[in-house]
Amino acid sequence: MLLIKQFISRYAARTAAVVAAAVALTSCGSVFDDLEPCPSGVTMRFVYDYNLESAQAFHKQVDCLTLHLYNADGKYVTTVTETSGKLADEGWRMTLDLAPGTYHAIAYGGLACDKASFAHAALPAEGADYRSIAMCLKDDHIGRRLHDHFHGALDFTVSASATDYRQVTMSMTKTTNHFRILLHNLSRQPVDGKDFEFIITDDNTRLDHNNRPVRGHKVSYPAWDSGKVLLSESGNVPVGKAAAAAAEDTDPSLAFGELSTSRLTRNSGARLIIKKKDDGREVLNIPLNQILLASMSSADPWGEQEYLDRGSRWNLTFFLDEGDNWLRTEVIVNGWAVRIRDIDF
Repeated sequence: MLLIKQFISRYAARTAAVVAAAVALTSCGSVFDDLEPCPSGVTMRFVYDYNLESAQAFHKQVDCLTLHLYNADGKYVTTVTETSGKLADEGWRMTLDLAPGTYHAIAYGGLACDKASFAHAALPAEGADYRSIAMCLKDDHIGRRLHDHFHGALDFTVSASATDYRQVTMSMTKTTNHFRILLHNLSRQPVDGKDFEFIITDDNTRLDHNNRPVRGHKVSYPAWDSGKVLLSESGNVPVGKAAAAAAEDTDPSLAFGELSTSRLTRNSGARLIIKKKDDGREVLNIPLNQILLASMSSADPWGEQEYLDRGSRWNLTFFLDEGDNWLRTEVIVNGWAVRIRDIDF
């Protein structure tokens, strides 16, 4: 009986050794050249929650994606793009097969689309340094509703001992801003945005690799739409020609102008200018960023530049008297009343 037990024990030990050897031969750590190597690289998640709601909105707002990869020396390696419906899937990840090493990635949302408002100053090429990359706002898009543009940057490492893809996250910032300007005549006289010229001036049509405006590229952004909003219309929606004709002349209205700009930065000197078209008279000429920053709540946990970056969509209401002169009392920014007596114009 003892001999039988010893035989079984020796047989089990030999079986375990054979199984272990088989696992070693089939593992990706094997030295045998005819075996497939381990997966090496990253699966990259893209997040856009850098907004006032702090809500993940990448899959809802980014419709095309461009990713530039650079090596440890900052030299260009490759570009990967994605323009399919995969971007609308919150669970989608970009899989990158990469050799071990350190990488710098720069991502752009909205760049690879047919309707993109930005373009490379020069396409990255072999040997190019990532610090040379720059985005330029297309000249023929100034005065149009800009296609949403996003930027992100990330450093990451692929380990030589990795046996699977590493998970990393790329955070994105929206570069474009959209403005809806409303003029409310407190005398209840009807006003129409088509009687006004809406302009935002800034110096931000060229952006460097860190998404910072490169000075020396001043621009005037005109409105891409204007008209009037009847106060009797629910939701403050611009009325169509038929509705406007049916409305009574005494129905008070707001004038509106819609504008789009590139990235706002705190000390850029951006200004909002509104003029009467008939005589060129300035209704207002104000420092735009100061007005926007004055709408920050004491509860907001962000600094001033972060607040501007998170905003991206702005609604401003100004009050006029019977002569269409701006009443310098307060401005409503995204629903917040801003007292302007402490702002230097």
